[in-house]
Amino acid sequence: MAYSCDIGNGQRLMPGLLEPYPFSGIFPELPAEELRHLAQDIKERGQIEPIILYKGQILDGRNRYKACQMIGVKPRFEEFNPKTAKRTPEEFVLSRNLRRRHLSTGQKAAIALEWADQLELSPRFGNAKSAGRPRGALLEAAKHIGIERQRVFEARQIRETNDGLYKELKAGRRSLNSALDEIKTQKETHLGQLDSLKPERSARQDADGGTQTPAVKERVTNSKLPPSPPSSAAIERALTRIKALLGRSFHAEVKARNLIKTPEEIVQLAKLTDPEMQEVGSLLKKGWMLAAALEEVVERLTPDSEIRALHTRTIQNGGVWYLVTIGDFAHVVVRGNGKDKALVGIKGLLTTAST
Repeated sequence: MAYSCDIGNGQRLMPGLLEPYPFSGIFPELPAEELRHLAQDIKERGQIEPIILYKGQILDGRNRYKACQMIGVKPRFEEFNPKTAKRTPEEFVLSRNLRRRHLSTGQKAAIALEWADQLELSPRFGNAKSAGRPRGALLEAAKHIGIERQRVFEARQIRETNDGLYKELKAGRRSLNSALDEIKTQKETHLGQLDSLKPERSARQDADGGTQTPAVKERVTNSKLPPSPPSSAAIERALTRIKALLGRSFHAEVKARNLIKTPEEIVQLAKLTDPEMQEVGSLLKKGWMLAAALEEVVERLTPDSEIRALHTRTIQNGGVWYLVTIGDFAHVVVRGNGKDKALVGIKGLLTTAST
């Protein structure tokens, strides 16, 4: 059941289900059991706090609205006025939710991450980017939520690796540390699957190095050598080059070990060509691991690559799906139980685009 409502000044919302204000939607909903308790409380004592609307959307009170719908009670609304409140809608939502709700570290990290996503789409951050200044959306979101930026990076890594696990994190059903442990295990499993996909090598290939490209051959050869940590001077030179090419914001994240974890990886990134560094840097900001980003950029697939190479890349990049353009063709690889449903959706999109 849905209700129309009078929000003052002669304005009246038409009947229909109200949607949450975009920023409000990043906060997790109440679990089903808690929502039932809220509905029962409203039924017995009435709706104590009004549902706050802004431009026809629910700014605060999404759970109260759902509870009223469940028990057939007409909700009570108030309209938010930024001038009267002397704060932005986002500031109002933050103050209400952070004060009233007991959020875990993982939930706060997920909220900051999704807020940063919205900030990066805003004109203010878009203009800063075009002017060559670091956007700092993630840093700003972490600061307002009251959580360390590193924890937000970890939440982003979980989201990029396993969307289902990220949803459990945001709902408060999984801790941040346990989710990180799980994706680490998943990556180790994926590496094992990669080994099983490799074709057996003949004695002749072992003798002459096979058909590996120079980049792959050098990496395999180096992997057999004992690790030699780079010197402080080498690290400093690498950081200087990263800062010059990828910018101060990226450089700061690398120094803080947010995007790259070891000194060896810092030096490895700085040894790439300028275009390669820029491509790899873009992938790292999206949550990719350095090894997977190097495979994607440095060892780019070609029309001569075998179908096995596409399957390998799919597993390396999370094991669920992979998109790539090779020559004149675009390839979509979907793996797992949802592959048939995903392909139906992709077919529908392509059909619509071609008409």
